Formats: sequence, structure tokens, C-alpha cells
Amino acid sequence: MTADGSEHVPADAWWQKTSIKGVTLYPWATMDADAVLERLSERGVNTVFVIAKESDGYVFYDSDLAPNQVPERDLLAELVAAADDHGLRIVPVFFALCDGYLLQQHPEAVQVARDGTELQYPNVSFEWMHWVCPSHDIVRDHLVGLAEEVAEYDIDGVRFAHLEFQPVRSGDAEHRSCFCEQCIQRHDSRDDGSWTDERSSTLTSFVADLTAPFADDPSVGVNLQLEAFADVDGTLEESREVLGVDVRELARYADFVSPRTAHVDMNLHPLWIRDVTRWFRRTCDLPVVPSIRAAKADEPSTRVPSDELFTAIQMALHGRAEGVDVFSTGANVGRITDEQWTEVERSFGEMDDLFEDEEATVGNSV
Repeated sequence: MTADGSEHVPADAWWQKTSIKGVTLYPWATMDADAVLERLSERGVNTVFVIAKESDGYVFYDSDLAPNQVPERDLLAELVAAADDHGLRIVPVFFALCDGYLLQQHPEAVQVARDGTELQYPNVSFEWMHWVCPSHDIVRDHLVGLAEEVAEYDIDGVRFAHLEFQPVRSGDAEHRSCFCEQCIQRHDSRDDGSWTDERSSTLTSFVADLTAPFADDPSVGVNLQLEAFADVDGTLEESREVLGVDVRELARYADFVSPRTAHVDMNLHPLWIRDVTRWFRRTCDLPVVPSIRAAKADEPSTRVPSDELFTAIQMALHGRAEGVDVFSTGANVGRITDEQWTEVERSFGEMDDLFEDEEATVGNSV
């Protein structure tokens, strides 16, 4: 995509011509990058979504703007260097609007719910939740600066996640954000449609800024990870009203999108993943690569049964996904069991045949 959201993607862009057999990887201090990638390649993986910026604001590379999680190592550089030897693509992942480090420096930039709750731990459930508001220039400048740093690496793509105004849920009540002083000064009303419009406009312009460092390199695929809702047909309205995310507008700045299809956390049948995939394809008119959980977020030991994981991946493909991204709890690939890997590998092996058949069908119809 270009900086204004218009298309310039070549027909042979990697995210369009091959199936994406992905996993999300959280680096660790003692990891052997080459050995880890070799093992993933043997598992049939061809795309590794590597956490590059954590929700605490720390990063996994040498940065002038944020602390390195592992100061003595540039793990992103090591993974990029090792990837070519194993035929893998590296896609750094940014947890964008979660940033504990930035809030330590600028506490005024925290997202604030309508009831006055500051959206950071321990006010909210999980320790990783430190939500910053994109209405603040310091937030935009810091995060865009990090994106510019990562753009200097020889990467294949970049994923931006956590792009929303986070609501607070208390029992049956839901309090939406953001009502920080900066937002209150910008909004004429807390109640009418102009508040919803302003939130959506703020997030869209933020994503435009965030993706701009990659806009003029057609070899780097920009991926946005977006929330999926149980009521698939109501996603467009619910996403905009609850999270401030206008899916169609944000899609203008992406090359492919990844709905967060955590069916296990939502107690939904994997068939839901098929419907979500179809909805995002139809709405965004982009390749879709769903993120599929291998275990419950709040109960890491509760893993998705291997046959159910296979079904979940198949449902994504039935919805005409261009591939999938398997996400274990904490992005720890070591938590994917051997039984789960067997079904993931089987699905990955069948993807190539599926895409070859689709290409042949298209070729015969021309």
C-alpha cells in the first residue's frame, strides 16, 4: 500500500501467490535462532510472526527509543539472518497501543474509560494491559519511530496488533474509551455520533502514520490483526462502536488482514472461523490469514484438542483464507503439543495442494 492507502501491490507479492503457513513466536533470551527456525521449517512453517514490540513497551532488537528485552542480543536481526537458510519469511509483530514503558514516561497518555478507569494493570484484568491513547502526539511519535527502526531490517512483512480503544467490562456494564483529557478536549460530545466518528478518525489516521514507513516497499506485506466478534454480521458496526475501529478504513492501509479468531476463548464452534474469514474477505477485499489459538488465553494448560485444531484450520480454508497463523498462549511455540503439531503439519501439507488446485482452476477459466 502507498501512504495514502491506494494500491500498488505487485501481482507476485508473496502474500498473494503462496499459502501462508504461520506461527507466532515469542523470542527468549537463550534461544538459538537458527535451531528454532530449522525446527519450524521442518514442521512445515513458512512464515514466522515474531514478537518485536511487547505490550510492556520493550522490544527484541537494538533500539534508540525503547529498552531491549534482551540487551546483549538483537534477536530480530538474528532471526532475519537465519531465516533465508531455512526458506522462512520473518514478519515482526507490534503490540501497538499496549505500551507499559511509554506510560511510565508519560502517564497522561493512558486510555481512560467513560467511568474514569485508567486502562492499565491493576485496574484491568491482565498484567500486560497498558493501553495508550493515539490522540497524544507523544504516542504517535514514539510508535512511528519504532516502526521506522524496524523498517531498516530486511523483513518480509510487519504486523500491527492491538489497534483499538479498549473498553472496560464490569459485570453486565461496558464502559468505552477514551475519555482522557486530550480526547475530551477534542470531542464536542460524549454521547452523540460525533464521538464515535472522532474515535474512528483518530485510529484511522494513527494506522496511516504507523504503516507509512513500509508503504513504498512493495516487497514488505503490511498485516493488521483485527478483532472478530461472535455476531459476524454485526462486526462492522460493533467494531466501530465498541473499539473505534472502522475495519474498511483500516484495511486501506493493509496488504492482508488477520482476524483474531480465538474460538476457544469465546466458547464457539470452529465453524465460526469460516464465517469470520468470509466476512473479512468480503468486507476488506484483501487476503485473509486468521490467527487461531492453540490454547485458552486465561488457562494455558487448557489446550485445544488436536482434532479440533485441525478442524479450526480447515474452517479457515473453507472460508478461502490464504493461510493461517497458529498462536499458542504467550506466543510460546513450545506450548504446542506434539499431537497438535501433527494436525498442524497435516493441514500445512494440504495447503499447497489446495492452492495449486485453485490456481489451476483460475488458469483454466481465463
